[in-house]
Amino acid sequence: MACVTLEEIAKDCERNSGGLHEVLFGDMDSITAITEASATFSVTAMTVSEAPIDLNIKRKTSNYTDEEAQDFTNGSTTATQTINLMLHRRDATKSRALNILGAGQRYLYAIVKDANGIYWYIPNCQRQNVGEGSGTERADGSKYSVVFIAENDSLAYTISSAIVATLKAVS
Repeated sequence: MACVTLEEIAKDCERNSGGLHEVLFGDMDSITAITEASATFSVTAMTVSEAPIDLNIKRKTSNYTDEEAQDFTNGSTTATQTINLMLHRRDATKSRALNILGAGQRYLYAIVKDANGIYWYIPNCQRQNVGEGSGTERADGSKYSVVFIAENDSLAYTISSAIVATLKAVS
């Protein structure tokens, strides 16, 4: 089998910022149609039966990693996406919502908006764990640290803000 032609990565002069500004989750089962373009690593169309939920993170608290590993012996490639969220102020409503997100080890899709304004689509996420509690000092506050893990065939695809707006508008 012939491999795809190599492509250059051009040097750009754009700003580059870290961190997440928005995180949406939905059930994989709610995706009614999706079109992915592997040539451009993008989702070009997507419809859902239920709008995704927004976990409303604060800036400078959350991140995601997207790591690809190749096993030369087996000839396999796996991309692991990890979403690390920090939610401030523990309360019963958040505990319940986090419990539902992890119930039955359900498969979720995530859409994360990074600080560069780019939305990333991550399918097949599962809530891995929830931790934290109350800080020691009064100023420490209380919080949840939540980790979601996905294992996929490739690095995350981009998804346009127009598609994301359409998904959020589903009633």
